[in-house]
Amino acid sequence: MQFFFWYLVIPELLPPSIGNWFKQLPPTAQFYSSSIICLGLFTGARVCEQVRSGINALPRGQRNAGLAMGFTEWQTYRYVLMPVAYRIIVPPLTSEFLNVFKNSAVASTIGLLDLSAQARQLVDYTAQTYESFIAVTIVYMLINLIVMQLMRWLEAKTRLPDYIGGK
Repeated sequence: MQFFFWYLVIPELLPPSIGNWFKQLPPTAQFYSSSIICLGLFTGARVCEQVRSGINALPRGQRNAGLAMGFTEWQTYRYVLMPVAYRIIVPPLTSEFLNVFKNSAVASTIGLLDLSAQARQLVDYTAQTYESFIAVTIVYMLINLIVMQLMRWLEAKTRLPDYIGGK
């Protein structure tokens, strides 16, 4: 729904000069830019909420301790809260990172060619349905496996002993 909103509705709500400029772009540029804006804002809102939740999961005493040590609010976040909150939010951010790849497939509804759409196009040219979609499935699986291994390594490196998620 959001892809259609950003592609079809927002250009109509913008000032006429900007809306007309967007509509005169080549179709691929229209698809690409509206998809990036849509995915960026959608994912940004979700990541923002995950970071907020990670910070709120910390005991209130940590913030008070940072302020009591004479840190400013910004320094308290930078040196006291975020290093610990970061370790809490890495797992949900891993999921969110993988969701970007999956959500990009939805961009094909407005015309942007992602991996799945490329596979459909390949089927049209070669008539080899199974091979095309097996190749795309393998690429998606490789992306997921690489991301998961990198994030596991990152989690292990940043784990705090005797704390949330620590051993």
